[in-house]
Amino acid sequence: MQESTSIQALGNLTLSSEYFLQILLDKKGKVIQAHPGLGPIPSLFDLKEKEILFGDCFLSSDWTKYEAQRHKAWKNNHHSFTVDLQKINHPEESTILTKWEFFFLSPDSSTCLGIGHPVEPLRPYQLGIGEFIEGTTQSNEIVDSLLESKLLGFWDYDPKNREEYISNGLAQVLGYSTKEIEKMDKISWQNHIHPDDYPEVMKGLSKQLSFTGDQSFKREFRLVTKRNQILWVVSFGKTTQWNSEGYPTKMQGLLIDVTEKKKQEIWLREHHYFLKDLAFQQSHSLRARVANILGILEILELEDHSSESRKLLGIIKKETQMLDSSLKKSIKESVQQNETWEKGIKTQIS
Repeated sequence: MQESTSIQALGNLTLSSEYFLQILLDKKGKVIQAHPGLGPIPSLFDLKEKEILFGDCFLSSDWTKYEAQRHKAWKNNHHSFTVDLQKINHPEESTILTKWEFFFLSPDSSTCLGIGHPVEPLRPYQLGIGEFIEGTTQSNEIVDSLLESKLLGFWDYDPKNREEYISNGLAQVLGYSTKEIEKMDKISWQNHIHPDDYPEVMKGLSKQLSFTGDQSFKREFRLVTKRNQILWVVSFGKTTQWNSEGYPTKMQGLLIDVTEKKKQEIWLREHHYFLKDLAFQQSHSLRARVANILGILEILELEDHSSESRKLLGIIKKETQMLDSSLKKSIKESVQQNETWEKGIKTQIS
């Protein structure tokens, strides 16, 4: 009896916990008492408290597993049993794996008190996109990138313990199979940074960790997959936890695929210089020919001509001079435009 009272007291403490969950079930799966994080969110139009069942809190298919463990424990005279259950998150109806220990509170095993917790700590890929973006100084840029590009996944970095976590989607992009992901405790995205980009990326990350407060992080670099495929990515990150002195103890971020955009930039850079050189040669070649025409016209003006011929020569000379002026203006504007274009390309590529 004293043990049962102690268990109930422990259960009551978990009702206000942000990590542990608590639920009290009868033998038919009716919820007698539960943590606020379990079950549907009551509607304002509910006139009375609705009955909550096991299937409102966990996947209905988990009931068979729960019952099997309960009967097995009772048959073997155990005071409790453990079971993994897929908790339903309301109202989005998503699920998260949770681990539970249920204690028998009644002599006939009909009432069980369960205390549970998420199997894994909250990862950034379990956060909504909006929740991650909120508060960053680059929110518009992130949204634009998400609309234009491809989200690869999320990462989580603990600088103190040098621990990294990545989402399953990102792990698959890097070339890991489902079995490898399940077997490996941790997969490092930093180990997949291209050797030429690694020093600058880590330098930027270290600089980020030296700042106090909520500083955002952005870097463009290459990732190398297990199959040696090169991916250009942009990583956005922000600090989500700090120590007592205000320095980051945890960073979370996302990776966006910009490979196609990068290929276009490189193509533009390479072809820009080719087209620039071609335009330069053609423009100066035209000016040289215009100069030749003007020289011939000046020679013709020294000879005797009828009034109509002189009038025609004057028109030709005037039009040729106008063509020469237009070419000079076009070359000048082209040079200025090229300088602006080159600065833009250098900014995008660097």
